[in-house]
Amino acid sequence: MNAQALSEISSARSSALSENLLSNLPHSAHISHESRTGSPPRIDSISVRANQAGLVISKIEDIFESMTDCLLENGKEFTIRLKTRRKSGMQAHDTDNGTIRSLPNSKTRAITFPSKNSKEAWKFTVLLRILELSHEALVAGDVITKRDMYYRDPGLFLKQDVVDRYVDDIAYTFDVRRESLNVVAAAKGLITGSFSVCDNHGSTTDYTQVSEGLLIPAVNNIQTMDLQHVRWILVIEKEATFHTLAMNHYWKQSTAGNGILITAKGYPDIRTRQFLCLLSMEHPTIPILALVDFDPDGIGIMSTYKYGSIALAHENKTLTAPGIRWLGIGSYDIAHEESSKVGLLKLTSRDRRIATRMLGKETFSEEGMEMEWRRELQVMLLMNLKAEIQILGNGEELESWLNGKLSQCLS
Repeated sequence: MNAQALSEISSARSSALSENLLSNLPHSAHISHESRTGSPPRIDSISVRANQAGLVISKIEDIFESMTDCLLENGKEFTIRLKTRRKSGMQAHDTDNGTIRSLPNSKTRAITFPSKNSKEAWKFTVLLRILELSHEALVAGDVITKRDMYYRDPGLFLKQDVVDRYVDDIAYTFDVRRESLNVVAAAKGLITGSFSVCDNHGSTTDYTQVSEGLLIPAVNNIQTMDLQHVRWILVIEKEATFHTLAMNHYWKQSTAGNGILITAKGYPDIRTRQFLCLLSMEHPTIPILALVDFDPDGIGIMSTYKYGSIALAHENKTLTAPGIRWLGIGSYDIAHEESSKVGLLKLTSRDRRIATRMLGKETFSEEGMEMEWRRELQVMLLMNLKAEIQILGNGEELESWLNGKLSQCLS
């Protein structure tokens, strides 16, 4: 299909999306068809006040109204400008706790219609469709996942990453969290332990009755939490390790007292980070401890929990747990292990690249806040070794190690 044909299809689809949305707008009877003057409309930052949903709805409707005006003027160019999130490069850190924060003067990218080529036409149609689905969810009062959004139009979106990127960029441009679009990431994190949660509908979930763990609850659906018996919170990198401890009810069998077990099954998802942030803010006296592999990814996972990410720097205040501490495993846990032991491996070239890159970041510098992390990365590189949590053993061996470590941290 050539660029002109795709552009014509995109034009027809854009018009259909606009008509479908505008026919249901509360202010549709007041749409002006007069020509707009000056610069093309731009998605400006929204001041988040009392009713974010209403503000986001109004902003989306303004975009569609502006686009309709341009369509009625027989091809007048219409441009939407999206702020571009940083994914790498220079970082700025909060002076109090080191959390990664947004740098000013974010770049923007323009998406124009009518489009000059097939790729631009596709981008515009994707953006329009995501705005429509978000508006639909906001007006109906529904919450949809990014995965649900993708499956509403997989032929258009092509892959999940496209939806993820555009949703996050729209939220960043609107200066709101993704939840304000009524779009959330699908939950993957699991939790169990000696606590209960009461949601906004008055229903209570007692996690002491859960043997294998439940999906981590959405923070915006939590009314209250009862953590009166909790003495520690353990964040575990590996899902298998989480299930081993959960099935053995370690959260209540530990000699260090009752606790909570959490896993995001690797690098943390948004919901797990939000929930851990909520725990750290509302219960700052309960220690949050990380059990991760002794490798660059394990330290990277801890860093994401503690300091956030560059891509979501604008949301890091609600996504970080600055007090999280490294429980293990460290070089001291493998110093006397035989090289043939299961779980002890050589660093790959990828591991070495990641470790070297980390050492160049401010957090891991000689004057940085994580001297222990820096030292452990250097040990990894020097020994050319990494170790998985499984090196501690399973069942009784793992629990014995945890009992000693937790008791030491709580003393």
